[in-house]
Amino acid sequence: MVTTTWRDEYQARVKAPCRADVPLAPLTTFRIGGAADLVVEPRSEADAVEAVAVAAELAVPVTLLGGGSNVLVADRGVRGIVLRLAGRLSQVLVTDDGRRVDVGAGAPFPRLTKVCMALGWERSDGWVGTPGTVGGALVMNAGSREGEIGEVVESVRLIVDGHATTFIRAQCGFEYRKSAFPRGALILSAVLRCDSADPARAAYVEERGHQALLRRKRSQPREHSAGSIFKNPPGGSAGKLIEETGLKGARQGGAVISPVHANFIVNTGGATAADVVALAELARTRVRERTSVELEWEVRRIGEFQ
Repeated sequence: MVTTTWRDEYQARVKAPCRADVPLAPLTTFRIGGAADLVVEPRSEADAVEAVAVAAELAVPVTLLGGGSNVLVADRGVRGIVLRLAGRLSQVLVTDDGRRVDVGAGAPFPRLTKVCMALGWERSDGWVGTPGTVGGALVMNAGSREGEIGEVVESVRLIVDGHATTFIRAQCGFEYRKSAFPRGALILSAVLRCDSADPARAAYVEERGHQALLRRKRSQPREHSAGSIFKNPPGGSAGKLIEETGLKGARQGGAVISPVHANFIVNTGGATAADVVALAELARTRVRERTSVELEWEVRRIGEFQ
């Protein structure tokens, strides 16, 4: 007798490509983590709505994985479905004489940054050096003091409670390193607009971006990491607070608090998610004991953590 599993039924019912037991470590910048039960790659809004709807009917959890740059995957992997947007949901389309960009949430954020700088979008140089996908950039309101993506968002298309809907910018709630999208929402695409776009200023914007990238490279480690582990507290620097505890260079297994920047934990080879969490929590405890500041995780942890 052949037993039908949820994966068999799911793959039979959805159009999007599916792959079982996919190792996730190679899909993240940390290069850490176990496998996903099923990776699903919707290529259109209709595919994505169907993928989410069938998962809900089968009571299977869904986790979105973008470029894997701000993520720590559990050593035991991720149960259920991991969605990675592809096809039309990863495209960048320029319209309205360069003042409007329609972009899929699965598009690489560095590609969008390059396009917008070439169009002469002021402050898009502030996005330079941020990895990952556009969806993740929207959730985190990615960027810097020189410019954040939320500043140019006109609208965002997303799935909420199983239905595709549109949020205008005011509904997105962009603030420093965060947004107000509903918990569990799946971002599909966005419309960005810069009415002051000026191709004649492209070279200037691109040079500013180049200089910003050089500054980042000088101040950030080159080993595998997920970027800043913690958000900067109001008026302060998480890296400085951790450095003042004397934890720069502290090691747990293959994970190390970077000697270059204390708000980065790097994978020096063979690090586990448990190693990273142990170091991060040590840093949080030391900072709390020394300053009463409670550091907040910026890196998103997904999967089966204890």
